[in-house]
Amino acid sequence: MIEPGILAKVPAFKSLEADELGALSERLNIENVEGDQAIFNENQIGNDSMYFILEGTVKIIKKTDDDEKVLAGLKPGDFFGEMSMLQPAPRSASAVAIKPAKLIRLSDRDYNDFKKTKPAIIVKLNEIFIRTLILRLREADRMLVKNGSGIGEI
Repeated sequence: MIEPGILAKVPAFKSLEADELGALSERLNIENVEGDQAIFNENQIGNDSMYFILEGTVKIIKKTDDDEKVLAGLKPGDFFGEMSMLQPAPRSASAVAIKPAKLIRLSDRDYNDFKKTKPAIIVKLNEIFIRTLILRLREADRMLVKNGSGIGEI
């Protein structure tokens, strides 16, 4: 269990009412992760949880044939892993703690239970997830254009 006051400080939970924060606080857990520790791995199946960063930093990386590319550097207040909540599939990238981190974990089981028992929470969270995904997609588009990448001519 997490204190509702801690959840109230997380940007993704700002739109939730006190009773909604209370319901979440009863189900969510805090996980401590060491620096340079993988939280989940690209193509992993079975860890369908997402995370909200309370402390520390996390990088999202994608492996290439002979290297890895950092897709994002995340800080307290950010979240990651939401794609697995919205569409169960193998992880599209890896998440690794850069520094020791304190994370709030939302499991797919809890997410799906809240869809049935507290749908207003899920509606509010999904709105935040969608807005964030759109911002990330726009940034990816910008980087593709900047780097001269793309699908080429059609």
